[in-house]
Amino acid sequence: MRTPSSIYGIVATLCVAAHALPGMAMDQSTVVDAEVVDVQPLVEVVTERIPSETCRPERVFVPDRKRFASVIPTVVGALLGGSVANVLGRNSSKRGVITGAGAVLGGTVGYQRHRRENGDTGYYVTEEVCITEYELRERERVDGYRVSYRFGGSIYQTRSETDPGSTIPVRVRLEPLQ
Repeated sequence: MRTPSSIYGIVATLCVAAHALPGMAMDQSTVVDAEVVDVQPLVEVVTERIPSETCRPERVFVPDRKRFASVIPTVVGALLGGSVANVLGRNSSKRGVITGAGAVLGGTVGYQRHRRENGDTGYYVTEEVCITEYELRERERVDGYRVSYRFGGSIYQTRSETDPGSTIPVRVRLEPLQ
Protein backbone atom coordinates (compact mmCIF):
# COMPACT_ATOMS: atom_id res chain seq x y z
CA MET A 1 0.00 0.00 0.00
CA ARG A 2 1.27 3.45 -0.89
CA THR A 3 1.80 6.02 1.78
CA PRO A 4 0.16 9.44 1.48
CA SER A 5 3.56 11.16 0.99
CA SER A 6 4.42 9.00 -2.04
CA ILE A 7 0.97 9.72 -3.55
CA TYR A 8 1.57 13.46 -3.11
CA GLY A 9 4.95 13.08 -4.88
CA ILE A 10 3.35 11.34 -7.86
CA VAL A 11 0.61 13.99 -8.09
CA ALA A 12 3.19 16.80 -7.93
CA THR A 13 5.25 15.20 -10.72
CA LEU A 14 2.18 14.82 -12.93
CA CYS A 15 1.21 18.48 -12.36
CA VAL A 16 4.69 19.72 -13.35
CA ALA A 17 4.70 17.50 -16.45
CA ALA A 18 1.22 18.65 -17.48
CA HIS A 19 2.28 22.27 -17.12
CA ALA A 20 5.45 21.72 -19.20
CA LEU A 21 3.80 19.77 -22.03
CA PRO A 22 1.96 22.72 -23.65
CA GLY A 23 5.19 24.74 -23.78
CA MET A 24 7.05 21.81 -25.34
CA ALA A 25 4.36 21.36 -27.93
CA MET A 26 4.84 24.97 -29.00
CA ASP A 27 8.64 24.62 -29.18
CA GLN A 28 9.51 23.64 -32.74
CA SER A 29 12.78 23.17 -34.56
CA THR A 30 13.75 22.51 -38.11
CA VAL A 31 16.98 21.69 -39.94
CA VAL A 32 18.10 23.86 -42.84
CA ASP A 33 21.22 23.85 -45.02
CA ALA A 34 23.42 26.91 -44.51
CA GLU A 35 25.95 28.03 -47.11
CA VAL A 36 29.56 27.27 -46.12
CA VAL A 37 31.78 30.29 -46.83
CA ASP A 38 35.12 29.00 -45.46
CA VAL A 39 36.65 25.75 -44.23
CA GLN A 40 39.99 25.70 -42.35
CA PRO A 41 41.52 22.33 -41.48
CA LEU A 42 42.73 22.15 -37.86
CA VAL A 43 46.16 20.56 -38.27
CA GLU A 44 48.07 18.94 -35.45
CA VAL A 45 51.74 17.90 -35.71
CA VAL A 46 52.24 14.37 -34.35
CA THR A 47 55.68 12.89 -33.56
CA GLU A 48 55.95 9.14 -34.00
CA ARG A 49 58.76 6.81 -32.92
CA ILE A 50 59.34 4.32 -35.73
CA PRO A 51 61.40 1.28 -34.61
CA SER A 52 64.00 -0.07 -36.99
CA GLU A 53 65.89 -3.26 -36.19
CA THR A 54 69.32 -3.78 -37.73
CA CYS A 55 70.90 -7.22 -37.46
CA ARG A 56 74.39 -8.32 -38.44
CA PRO A 57 76.52 -11.41 -37.89
CA GLU A 58 79.31 -10.99 -35.36
CA ARG A 59 82.10 -13.34 -34.26
CA VAL A 60 82.02 -13.92 -30.52
CA PHE A 61 84.77 -15.63 -28.49
CA VAL A 62 83.55 -18.37 -26.13
CA PRO A 63 86.25 -19.27 -23.58
CA ASP A 64 86.80 -22.91 -22.70
CA ARG A 65 85.85 -22.77 -19.02
CA LYS A 66 86.87 -26.36 -18.30
CA ARG A 67 90.57 -25.64 -18.68
CA PHE A 68 90.43 -22.78 -16.16
CA ALA A 69 88.33 -24.72 -13.68
CA SER A 70 91.29 -26.66 -12.27
CA VAL A 71 92.48 -25.49 -8.86
CA ILE A 72 95.45 -27.87 -8.79
CA PRO A 73 98.04 -25.33 -10.08
CA THR A 74 96.90 -22.82 -7.45
CA VAL A 75 97.06 -25.39 -4.61
CA VAL A 76 100.48 -26.70 -5.69
CA GLY A 77 101.80 -23.11 -5.94
CA ALA A 78 100.45 -22.30 -2.48
CA LEU A 79 102.06 -25.44 -0.97
CA LEU A 80 105.40 -24.71 -2.59
CA GLY A 81 105.29 -21.02 -1.67
CA GLY A 82 104.32 -21.80 1.91
CA SER A 83 107.07 -24.45 2.22
CA VAL A 84 109.79 -22.17 0.85
CA ALA A 85 108.64 -19.29 3.09
CA ASN A 86 108.54 -21.60 6.10
CA VAL A 87 112.16 -22.64 5.49
CA LEU A 88 113.30 -19.05 4.91
CA GLY A 89 111.52 -17.73 8.00
CA ARG A 90 112.57 -20.53 10.40
CA ASN A 91 114.64 -18.23 12.66
CA SER A 92 112.01 -15.45 12.72
CA SER A 93 109.38 -14.78 15.36
CA LYS A 94 106.96 -14.05 12.57
CA ARG A 95 107.35 -17.44 10.94
CA GLY A 96 103.54 -17.98 10.63
CA VAL A 97 103.00 -14.65 8.86
CA ILE A 98 105.90 -15.30 6.50
CA THR A 99 104.59 -18.81 5.72
CA GLY A 100 101.08 -17.44 5.05
CA ALA A 101 102.43 -14.71 2.76
CA GLY A 102 104.53 -17.28 0.91
CA ALA A 103 101.46 -19.49 0.43
CA VAL A 104 99.43 -16.60 -1.00
CA LEU A 105 102.26 -15.56 -3.29
CA GLY A 106 102.87 -19.14 -4.42
CA GLY A 107 99.15 -19.70 -5.12
CA THR A 108 99.01 -16.55 -7.23
CA VAL A 109 102.12 -17.54 -9.19
CA GLY A 110 100.70 -21.04 -9.79
CA TYR A 111 97.38 -19.66 -11.05
CA GLN A 112 99.04 -17.10 -13.36
CA ARG A 113 101.45 -19.69 -14.80
CA HIS A 114 98.58 -22.08 -15.50
CA ARG A 115 96.70 -19.34 -17.39
CA ARG A 116 99.81 -18.31 -19.33
CA GLU A 117 100.61 -21.90 -20.38
CA ASN A 118 97.06 -22.68 -21.45
CA GLY A 119 96.40 -19.28 -23.01
CA ASP A 120 92.94 -18.04 -23.66
CA THR A 121 91.60 -21.23 -25.11
CA GLY A 122 88.16 -21.33 -26.52
CA TYR A 123 86.42 -21.04 -29.81
CA TYR A 124 84.58 -18.50 -31.92
CA VAL A 125 80.95 -18.65 -32.90
CA THR A 126 79.01 -16.40 -35.22
CA GLU A 127 75.95 -14.91 -33.61
CA GLU A 128 73.39 -12.54 -35.01
CA VAL A 129 73.47 -9.31 -33.03
CA CYS A 130 70.47 -7.02 -33.40
CA ILE A 131 70.11 -3.37 -32.44
CA THR A 132 66.80 -1.51 -32.33
CA GLU A 133 67.03 2.15 -33.24
CA TYR A 134 64.17 4.62 -33.29
CA GLU A 135 63.55 7.22 -35.93
CA LEU A 136 61.43 10.22 -35.01
CA ARG A 137 59.04 11.27 -37.73
CA GLU A 138 56.72 14.22 -37.62
CA ARG A 139 53.54 14.18 -39.59
CA GLU A 140 50.54 16.42 -39.84
CA ARG A 141 47.14 15.09 -38.85
CA VAL A 142 43.84 16.84 -39.51
CA ASP A 143 42.05 17.00 -36.16
CA GLY A 144 38.85 18.62 -37.43
CA TYR A 145 37.69 21.68 -39.35
CA ARG A 146 36.80 25.26 -38.47
CA VAL A 147 33.73 25.95 -40.60
CA SER A 148 32.36 29.43 -41.31
CA TYR A 149 28.79 29.50 -42.62
CA ARG A 150 26.22 32.10 -43.53
CA PHE A 151 22.71 32.02 -42.07
CA GLY A 152 20.18 34.83 -42.04
CA GLY A 153 22.67 37.39 -43.29
CA SER A 154 25.24 36.67 -40.51
CA ILE A 155 28.44 34.60 -40.49
CA TYR A 156 28.78 31.94 -37.79
CA GLN A 157 31.61 29.54 -36.95
CA THR A 158 31.62 26.03 -35.63
CA ARG A 159 33.98 23.10 -35.35
CA SER A 160 33.29 19.97 -37.37
CA GLU A 161 34.94 16.56 -37.38
CA THR A 162 34.51 16.24 -41.16
CA ASP A 163 34.68 18.66 -44.08
CA PRO A 164 31.01 19.61 -44.63
CA GLY A 165 31.31 20.53 -48.32
CA SER A 166 29.34 23.48 -49.72
CA THR A 167 26.53 23.41 -47.12
CA ILE A 168 26.21 22.48 -43.47
CA PRO A 169 22.99 21.36 -41.74
CA VAL A 170 21.90 23.81 -39.03
CA ARG A 171 19.11 23.25 -36.52
CA VAL A 172 16.86 26.30 -36.17
CA ARG A 173 14.70 26.36 -33.05
CA LEU A 174 11.45 28.28 -33.27
CA GLU A 175 10.08 29.52 -29.98
CA PRO A 176 7.27 32.03 -29.44
CA LEU A 177 8.28 35.16 -27.57
CA GLN A 178 5.08 35.21 -25.48
